[in-house]
Amino acid sequence: MTDAPAPPAGRRFGLVPFGTFTRTLTLAHASHVGTVAAALLIVALTLDLASRAERIVAAAGGGAASVALLMGWYLLLRICDVIGNLLPLACFMGLFWSEITLTQSRERIVVWNGGRSPLQALMPLLLLGAAFGALQVAALTFLRPAAVAVQIESRLGSYGERFDRRLKPDERRWIVLANHMVQARVDFRNRTLVDVQLFELSEGGRLTGRVSAASASPGDAPGIWVFRDGSRWIAPTGEAAGVGEVRRFAEERIALPLQPLWLANLGIDARYLPQGTLAALASLPGVQEPSYRAWWHVRIAQAVLPLGMMLMASALAMTLLAQRTLFKPMILIGLAGYFLYVTNNVVVWLGEYGQLPPLFAAWFMPLAMIATGLGLMARIERAGRGGPSPTVLSRPEPS
Repeated sequence: MTDAPAPPAGRRFGLVPFGTFTRTLTLAHASHVGTVAAALLIVALTLDLASRAERIVAAAGGGAASVALLMGWYLLLRICDVIGNLLPLACFMGLFWSEITLTQSRERIVVWNGGRSPLQALMPLLLLGAAFGALQVAALTFLRPAAVAVQIESRLGSYGERFDRRLKPDERRWIVLANHMVQARVDFRNRTLVDVQLFELSEGGRLTGRVSAASASPGDAPGIWVFRDGSRWIAPTGEAAGVGEVRRFAEERIALPLQPLWLANLGIDARYLPQGTLAALASLPGVQEPSYRAWWHVRIAQAVLPLGMMLMASALAMTLLAQRTLFKPMILIGLAGYFLYVTNNVVVWLGEYGQLPPLFAAWFMPLAMIATGLGLMARIERAGRGGPSPTVLSRPEPS
């Protein structure tokens, strides 16, 4: 029996993208991210429930079973609301935890010395980035708006108090429009103004007229509002002195740049509105609030934010903790993760308040983190090919 021929010299093997390495590391990373996300949720829900428990018990108005059911329902709604806020931070901290275990067990050195470079080990992060990115988009686009809407409708929790849509007898709102100012009680559900005072202004800001009416509702044509059971005061013109003219009316149609959809959602932050409503509000003429366009873009950009956070955690750990875990680098990396998380929120807030263009506010931080993480990994790979470096052991080329 003859021996099998030896493989030719210089023959290279191909890496299996979905092989044992990918499956094992993907499950380990997912376990750590899930554990951190659960811990963050427990802390957030505990703090929230501590200030709301008495009101929830009072709202249940029954025995222990009804209290437990209402509290469980409230916690489920709160999970749907806050998971989108906590998931990016959980991705960074969970991946960082996973990288620490790879350093402590020396598995990273074994993998590198086996010929798999940092860039060749990206498949687990790409898979988890796609999965967590889809969860992030679903949480911000569907889960949070639905949970907030349920709390508003049932007047449950802080959203039920802040965004109460009922017509209140003693709550009057000021609405500033182009050449108009409106003071009225708002019937949000019917998109109607009640006990209306409409102040008409000239281009220079001078009061030219005032309309008082029992109610006002959208007319048949866009931009037309029907005022009912009221009176109109017309200011004197020219050099004439006097108190002006007053006349009563049963119904009067007035051109008013007040959008009914905007009125129905007045007072609700853009981040809590459904995506379709955001798109409609962002395209309405006369609506100048940049938060609608900003959050429409942010929800799409959040699809790559978990990947950016995980790439940064992995790249920083490979750079500073490749061979052994040290206290100072571990603290620095943890603080870097929190800094990235806060910075992303600050950039989004600046876009929400119109200080940055919506596209820039939505995409800058996620794309910057992905580019920086890949750049650090490429630098580590070049250092390994060129010889030993202070933080990375040299490793042979795949053969």
